[in-house]
Amino acid sequence: MPGKLKVKILAGRHLPVMDRASDLTDAFVEVKFSNITFKTDVYPKSLNPQWNSEWFKFEVDDEELQDEPLQITVLDHDTYSANDAIGKVYIDIDPLLSTEAASLISGWFPIYDTIHGIRGEINVTIKVDLFNDINRFRQSSCGVKFFSSTCIPRCYRALAVHGFVEELVVNEDPEYQWIDRIRTPRASNEARQRLISQMSGELQRKIGLKVLEMFGNAVVGYLQCFDLEGESGLVVRAIGTACTLEKLAIATTTAAPGQPSPP
Repeated sequence: MPGKLKVKILAGRHLPVMDRASDLTDAFVEVKFSNITFKTDVYPKSLNPQWNSEWFKFEVDDEELQDEPLQITVLDHDTYSANDAIGKVYIDIDPLLSTEAASLISGWFPIYDTIHGIRGEINVTIKVDLFNDINRFRQSSCGVKFFSSTCIPRCYRALAVHGFVEELVVNEDPEYQWIDRIRTPRASNEARQRLISQMSGELQRKIGLKVLEMFGNAVVGYLQCFDLEGESGLVVRAIGTACTLEKLAIATTTAAPGQPSPP
């Protein structure tokens, strides 16, 4: 079930001063998903830029939508030297992939730098359009709901409990790769941060596939655990209970004038 991811960069606020001469910033944004990158125009000399970019469009498979985070990087433009990083935002697209969920996210997100912490905010709008594609060999689990609570959510009822599901994913830790000897601490931190986000999405997708094989549509009591095992790598494990849930209809009753509301 391929899909189209659309991203619009609207504005930033409370950015740090990057140009000491003017006490301002020449900020622009890189939007990356998978191996595709788009850039906004540079908004000169402002700590509260208004980019109002066009829609950046990514056409990808739903497996990538589940595995890959949307990566937004805010940078300061330099004419005669390398652009300076202000911070990054990683956004998980998976909540938009359910048929019951809203297909749009819009709002202010904190810009985070692994060295300096929070460095302002960015206003982003994200939309996902999924195309129906019935494929019995599919490798995605779009539509499977995940609940960390060990109880059935109040707006659902359980039709069936299928059993315990578990999965793990292993990968090399960027902190222990040879290239870590020559790259900056920030680059090393960001490499690990992005890998952890990817592994989390991949693991959730694989758990979802097991649930679909059991003819379920949800995981209750979902728990992820990360192990940082040094040279042995990064290990992420997940467990949960596969269920089939049905959403309850929300009945609303309006009392007649002068009559008490129903209990």
